[in-house]
Amino acid sequence: MVGSGAGGAQVGWEDRALERSLAAARDRSSERARRLVASARHLAGRGSSSFTVADVAADAGISLRSFYRHFAGRDDLLLALFEEEARTGADLLVELVGDGGEPIDRVRRFVEALCALVVTGRGYAALLVREHLRLGDERPDELRTALAPLLDLFHDELGAAAAAGDLRAVDRFDAATVLALVLTHVQTAMLLAPEEPAPAARIWAFCLAALAPNAHASAHTDPFDDHQGGP
Repeated sequence: MVGSGAGGAQVGWEDRALERSLAAARDRSSERARRLVASARHLAGRGSSSFTVADVAADAGISLRSFYRHFAGRDDLLLALFEEEARTGADLLVELVGDGGEPIDRVRRFVEALCALVVTGRGYAALLVREHLRLGDERPDELRTALAPLLDLFHDELGAAAAAGDLRAVDRFDAATVLALVLTHVQTAMLLAPEEPAPAARIWAFCLAALAPNAHASAHTDPFDDHQGGP
């Protein structure tokens, strides 16, 4: 019979029992953490950043003590929310754009789809933009990690369009610029020019002019038809 020796070695069944116990604890902890992130999303969806840790815990039906077992504070929770939103957003964009199509048209559809998501959830998006800018200043490394899924997606799609000869040579900074333009500046543009009927197409034309200076936006989309006058 195998037992525990002087060195404290455990028999096989003890290892298996411990692993089952730890796995169950991890599952419970993960489920509680996801409930907290979902509650943060629910409260943020009201468009106000005034919610507190206590508000989130109460909405999730979890004690404050349990909250602090999972997150050091409100900013840690927001970073988790950003990470979840970036991952979910990237998956949703891939689903919306689908497979196939010319690389340049895929980039256009990704930009316009992300614009549409930002404009559709304007209150929620505006709150995320405010918190994004603050956390970018206070905790840049963690925010960079949280937003990586979206940045990776745009980098890959821009690279494919550049390889096809539709865009100039691009790098990760170009992908970051396009992503930042949509995530942080569409809200401001809509505030200053709320009468614009097609903000997504206008943003794409702006991006295309920078990424393919010799291309004509009308080759892929012509957002200016309703804005040009003349005989």
